[in-house]
Amino acid sequence: MAATRYRLAAATDNRVPHASLGGQLNTQNGNPQDVVIGVIGDGFGALLVYTTALYLGFRPDQIGIFGENTNPIQTYQQFAWNLGQTVLRSESESHFLPADWPTFGQMDAWARRDPTPLLRSTGRKFNPGVPEIMTEATLVARRLGYAERVVGGVKVGWVVREGGPPPHFTLYDEDANILGRCKHAMLAVGHGPLAFPGIYGRAKENPATRDRVIQAYEAKQYFRGGRYIVVGSGIASVNEWANCIDAGAQCIALRRNPHPEEQDLNVPRCLFDGSGIDAFQGLSFDQRLDFLAQSLKGTSPTRRGWGEKIKQGKAQGLFEEAIGNLTDIRPGPAGLTVDFQPYDSQESLTFDVTGIVCGTGFVKSALSIPLLRRLAQTYNVPVERERIKIKTNCGVPPLDREDSRLCMMGITANTVVPNGDTIAGLKYIARRFVGDVVRAEGLNVRPFGSRMSMQLGLARETVAALRQVQKTEQLA
Repeated sequence: MAATRYRLAAATDNRVPHASLGGQLNTQNGNPQDVVIGVIGDGFGALLVYTTALYLGFRPDQIGIFGENTNPIQTYQQFAWNLGQTVLRSESESHFLPADWPTFGQMDAWARRDPTPLLRSTGRKFNPGVPEIMTEATLVARRLGYAERVVGGVKVGWVVREGGPPPHFTLYDEDANILGRCKHAMLAVGHGPLAFPGIYGRAKENPATRDRVIQAYEAKQYFRGGRYIVVGSGIASVNEWANCIDAGAQCIALRRNPHPEEQDLNVPRCLFDGSGIDAFQGLSFDQRLDFLAQSLKGTSPTRRGWGEKIKQGKAQGLFEEAIGNLTDIRPGPAGLTVDFQPYDSQESLTFDVTGIVCGTGFVKSALSIPLLRRLAQTYNVPVERERIKIKTNCGVPPLDREDSRLCMMGITANTVVPNGDTIAGLKYIARRFVGDVVRAEGLNVRPFGSRMSMQLGLARETVAALRQVQKTEQLA
């Protein structure tokens, strides 16, 4: 009953009315909807915009999640499973309750009756476990009725600016069937496709080799006695080193960078607060891209378990490092034969491997996402070095307006918010966007007592749910 009370508390008389944009809607995808806030995408970002909007006083029926999945953790959960990931890279403040307090470490400590998460948090050595943070996200989505606000059940293919009045956006699927309309829109479309750069892309396109060249984020199985190349030195690659050794297979850790950096977070910690983000936005667009290229290049946090496994793997002959590049990949007696050119050498070595796992992340080009490519082509959205030049408030020019916002979040917005693809960064962008919408709509914000009740109610239920989850080992 408590969940019902704080869920329905948003539906009070002093809220803005349901969006009424005029005109008759027709669709083959169920009932199209007019909403004040439309979120294009169905992952972490969508959930954070939704919870933030309810927290500030919007009703559920004023928000539409335009996407395929009613479960906002589905995509991330699959990637984490494929990686064998057990803890997040994020820290205690990164979680799915509308406000930051209580932190995840505080809730975890209360649930376990164990102060260890609090002590680790003081030294920035607490990372939420994947099962625990997924439990919280699932609970928040269920208690706030997220699934009921997912509209259409298909991907948005087109976003069309309508002059109004009032100004708004019409959203269509890939087949140009109308899904609905919204006055303000957030593009939360996630990452681009998995990246297979250079020679790995050519091998992936070759029918004779494609099945033995896969991405770290794809499902895979290592075979005992096999020999695998794991490409990269970032967190996904380091995960795969450990997975390969655990399976009793030999891992060749291949990297181009002779001096990979250890970094707790995906960008320097100073860029996770407002002053750091403001300083980052003070750089030119090119300077920001250059900085991101450097800071996001093959960094990983220090993990106790990984170090121990790699040390054991070396002793057992299951782990070795190679610095350089592959120059050719072809079918071979063990599965593949590769030519390897060591770093700073003209020499070429040939050897056989069972398969190759690419920890090369995702394609960062905005043009790799069809919806964004169409938007750029249709409305002359500025694009430089294959990234959309969004405004410092994450607005998409020339379509973004104060009275009808169009914003981006996630990796596509990290040219403005450098940690934009983390839970903390997504929450930062969601808060700024919803705050702008509140001002544009003249919303009477939910009273402080009601917000506190909602936050503490969700926190209590999270604590109760965490007690049912086996504690994840901390690795920092």
